[in-house]
Amino acid sequence: MQRYFVKNSQIHDGIVDMDPIMHKHIAKVMRMKQGEKVIVTDESGQFFLATVFDLEGGRLILEKALDENNELDVDVTLVYGMPKGDKFEFVLQKATELGVTKIVPFLCARSLIKMDESKFMKKKPRYERIIQEASEQSHRNICPEVIAPIHLKELKDYLSEVNVVAYEESAKQGEVSAFHRALEKLTTSITIIVGPEGGFDESEITAMKDLGITPVGLGKRILRSESAPLYMLSVIGYERELA
Repeated sequence: MQRYFVKNSQIHDGIVDMDPIMHKHIAKVMRMKQGEKVIVTDESGQFFLATVFDLEGGRLILEKALDENNELDVDVTLVYGMPKGDKFEFVLQKATELGVTKIVPFLCARSLIKMDESKFMKKKPRYERIIQEASEQSHRNICPEVIAPIHLKELKDYLSEVNVVAYEESAKQGEVSAFHRALEKLTTSITIIVGPEGGFDESEITAMKDLGITPVGLGKRILRSESAPLYMLSVIGYERELA
């Protein structure tokens, strides 16, 4: 059944007013008819079964609340060194599917892309749309938040109960257990930090260690910058939901 996120302001007395994008998708893409059912999710993460009752006017009627929780039992913040090209959009989509709570673009010493807040804000609506579509597809209760890029000095504001940074030098030195040990301590929240294509400068790792962040290896293979956060999220998901 098709799912849609709606703002609380769209809901009045059990009626949902579709926004233009949602209306076009229901009417033109999905070609739904009067009386067809969808699931909508409000800003609190509550699911509702809804019926299309005014297709031309773009309105749904809420039928009943649904008891469904598809979120990880911990909050996961991904601090991700901005990559070049469309890799950031790929990671936004896949990290959302894997359960991330917040995505924090990180401008590092070796970042190949130059991005200031004004440039980022122009692209933010597109980023948010990618996240929303991925949240709907993966049956999330929430849409993860993506914030404006930060620098190293601001990193302390996004730390959690457990904090780790993927560091290829740890992998090269044969370190294989730090990530596992960190996850054993996890009860409420974790921040995972991944660098851009060129990795982290040694001074950045030193600064992170001073903040209490643990460098971790991710196995014997060296992963691309867009693969590492997805690997880490997959491991977290396995440990919290399947182990």
